[in-house]
Amino acid sequence: MNNSTENNNSNRKEEILAKSRQLQHDEGIEHAIAQGAKKGSYFGIEVVGFPLLMLSLITWQTLAIYALSSVISASWFGEFLAKYRVLKQKRYLIAAICFGLLGIGGIILFVRDIGILQEWWG
Repeated sequence: MNNSTENNNSNRKEEILAKSRQLQHDEGIEHAIAQGAKKGSYFGIEVVGFPLLMLSLITWQTLAIYALSSVISASWFGEFLAKYRVLKQKRYLIAAICFGLLGIGGIILFVRDIGILQEWWG
């Protein structure tokens, strides 16, 4: 009885592998691409954006501070919102809301300081 169960499992595995090969769908490659994109966005946002934000704070370049803080906040907002949607933990929702508000505030201050609204509405 045990031998027939092993044969059935082996046949089932072969069927799954054959279907996977026919579809030419490799989950390992998709996972690697997703991880690369995630690490790339971390590099672009945290490793490049955060030092630029610190330099802007030191030199008090307010437009750069508002713009960079909005971009960094948007990145963290997306990360925490995704974690909340999967894990349903309130701390991730609270963090997403905080970073969302911080990002929106930075955008509002940026738009206010560049004077684009004054040009449009006189």
